[in-house]
Amino acid sequence: MDIESKNVNALRILAVDMIENAKSGHPGIALGSAPILYSLYSKILNVVPDEPDNILRDRFVLSAGHGSSIYYATLSAFGYDISMQDLKNFRKLGSITPGHPEVGVVPGVDATTGPLGQGVAMAVGMAIAERYMANRFNKADLTLFDNYTYTMMGEGCLMEGVSYEALSLAGSLKLNKLIVLYDCNGVTLDGDIKNVMEQNTLAYFKSLNFNTIEVEDGNNVNQIVEAINLAKRCKDKPSFIKINTHIGHGSVLQDSHKSHGQLLGEESVKALREKLGVSTPAFEMDKSVARDFQIQRKRFDVIKRNFKEKLKAYSRAYPGDYKVLKSYIDGEEYNFESLLSEISIDKSYSGRELGAIVLDAICKKVGNIVCGSADLSSSTKAKCNSTFFNDDKTGRNIKFGIREFAMGCISNGLALYGGIIPVNSTFLVFSDYMKPALRLTSLMKTKSISVFTHDSIAVGEDGATHQSSEQLSSLRMTPNTLVWRPANLAEVIASFESSLNHNGASCIALSRQNLVNFESDMVSARKGGYIVAKEYKGELNGIIIATGSEVSLALTVKEELMRKGYNVRVVSMPSVEIFNLQSEKYRESIIPSKIKSIFSIEAGNTSIWYQFIGRYGKAFGVDDFGGSAKPTELFEKFNLTKEEITKSIISIIKRNGDKINSLF
Repeated sequence: MDIESKNVNALRILAVDMIENAKSGHPGIALGSAPILYSLYSKILNVVPDEPDNILRDRFVLSAGHGSSIYYATLSAFGYDISMQDLKNFRKLGSITPGHPEVGVVPGVDATTGPLGQGVAMAVGMAIAERYMANRFNKADLTLFDNYTYTMMGEGCLMEGVSYEALSLAGSLKLNKLIVLYDCNGVTLDGDIKNVMEQNTLAYFKSLNFNTIEVEDGNNVNQIVEAINLAKRCKDKPSFIKINTHIGHGSVLQDSHKSHGQLLGEESVKALREKLGVSTPAFEMDKSVARDFQIQRKRFDVIKRNFKEKLKAYSRAYPGDYKVLKSYIDGEEYNFESLLSEISIDKSYSGRELGAIVLDAICKKVGNIVCGSADLSSSTKAKCNSTFFNDDKTGRNIKFGIREFAMGCISNGLALYGGIIPVNSTFLVFSDYMKPALRLTSLMKTKSISVFTHDSIAVGEDGATHQSSEQLSSLRMTPNTLVWRPANLAEVIASFESSLNHNGASCIALSRQNLVNFESDMVSARKGGYIVAKEYKGELNGIIIATGSEVSLALTVKEELMRKGYNVRVVSMPSVEIFNLQSEKYRESIIPSKIKSIFSIEAGNTSIWYQFIGRYGKAFGVDDFGGSAKPTELFEKFNLTKEEITKSIISIIKRNGDKINSLF
């Protein structure tokens, strides 16, 4: 047996040892795809294992994240900081080898994958990022960014719609530095793909403007390497390589769907070791194999030296651009308080118009923001004041097409690449199409900002299909996600400032209808919740919390209550998450716990507000879908009017036995 076959088989057995030890995992893909992973790390990838975040490196995304055991085994063998003990801790609490790859947890992992298809889409984002950075920083005499992005997918990723969304865009953009490796074994969890995916995959990808290649024997390292090198020679298209493999290669469950997630068992593993010619005990490598891996790792020293020399030469030849590049990669703390005085507002604007004004001003200060929209930039107005990347290589706006889910995933890929801050946009109701991507944004702690306009039933005649109701609440329930619903200029600026300083998903919900401007300062707005209208002297009868366009409604209710002898304060709470991060003392000063009569007004689902209103207050909102009618008619339908809210508040204050003030 030649040394490369021994190396591949050693990795296969190591992955199986991890799975058997954990009593959990996916042996089928580990055994079948091992030659693909080995080919990449032994011959193809330009990476630096002891500098896994080197900005110039090739990227690899294992979209079929259930193959994590063979991935970790390969990373460990090729010098990443993953010990044999870490492999023994596979899938155990607190380990750096979780069940599916997680960026920031596992050294060498470029993206958090597992939900099938998303890794492919993130890889598209990384390929776009490479082209963007190359256009921005490469010079005629010095090429800095020219890395490739590889992703490995299986039938599951191929069937998920998001992969088609993203790859269709990749073909249209002619992302020739993207190479997709299709681990084709014809099997999924429930059985073979007959009657589930009967298509000519190569023909389909050719129609998407991909360069297509097929590897007949996925167990042949030379064939795989030759195919990848052939793909790299294609200069005007991304490449799709179909690699025919056998799930569960060499095991008693070879070619059976049972090998997908079923343990092989002690006797079957023993037989597999004999068949593959691996005689070492569990979690041990043959000395000749270990020695060869050590020799192969030396090529990374050359790559590291080349990267270092390239950056050094660039810093000397183009010190200004190098300084900018470093600032993009290192990140910074953002403060936009000065924008409040720099931006002049001479009339009433909608939330989306304020968002456009603020974002444009910020883009002039933050040069690495890249905007994009799912075919709605003319409506959301969320774009940098520049051309489109699709049409002009210097453009800072991406046309994603009508592909919300792919937009979210591609944005994650842009952020993961490094040096780019993505801002994407669509209508708030369509955030439902993006939720899986937004969840991974927050899990990965990447910086990605979503501008969601048309934020309530005030969309009007377009009807319930285009009116958000439960979306804000569901976004707010996602860990490490910031949700802002600003009501004026200061809050819009604060929302972008906060989002740019947050590592995780940030969602800014903006209105289509005009906002009634009221004065507030950035210091207060930054805290997520603050008093915008104080109570008068005397007993405080109640507190009204409102967000976005409903703050003005709350202010008119306060005036009406005052005329009737009730003393209330109004709190604007553009971000529940940020407010809850404030000190207990501050939160108590804004919403005193002794006050029974606390109310919320927001034209959306009310569930989030019970943490503030408790059992004695009331949430005014929309616990239903909207309807096709004028906004005023819809607000009347859901009792979101000054008259109805005032009447209800008075009733509750009386019920709670709070003292009424006869004069202020």
